[in-house]
Amino acid sequence: MEQLSRAKRYLGRIERLYAGVFSSLGHDEDAYFDDVLSFFIHCYHVRDWALHQDGSTVQRCEIDAFIDENEALRICADLANGSKHCKLTRTPRSGHQPSITDPQTHYSTWYVGNGGGEVLQFSYRVMSSGQSIDVRQLARECIALWEQFLGGILQQANRPGPPVSDEFIP
Repeated sequence: MEQLSRAKRYLGRIERLYAGVFSSLGHDEDAYFDDVLSFFIHCYHVRDWALHQDGSTVQRCEIDAFIDENEALRICADLANGSKHCKLTRTPRSGHQPSITDPQTHYSTWYVGNGGGEVLQFSYRVMSSGQSIDVRQLARECIALWEQFLGGILQQANRPGPPVSDEFIP
């Protein structure tokens, strides 16, 4: 699914932020934060793609129940909706509006000849219902849950139906 692949690419950006990003021209920390928020927006909207993709047999109540059963996806939904809309009109799925807080940064400076650069490593935390959760771990869990859900849907779609008889019945 295209939307799940997109969310995985944003997870890759988060992984790179945690590993360290090299730049000889400086870093745009706001753009890095935007990548983290964008992950949650794109990840939550796997829901819409699963509902509306051609040939989909997923029911709205089925996918919403799956989200509501999994804390990581509830938090993902609330982060997506909280960052996308100016004001939330519904009660957050996780009970309280989560937020991304406390970006931790570590700079390493490199000099080579007449130039150089720096590596910036980031880590982020999500505060949700009084607990602090690592963003990368939350993002990985969300992707794993979507893969689990979508894998189950594909298995159901590929399950053989009842045998078909060649016999003509008038």
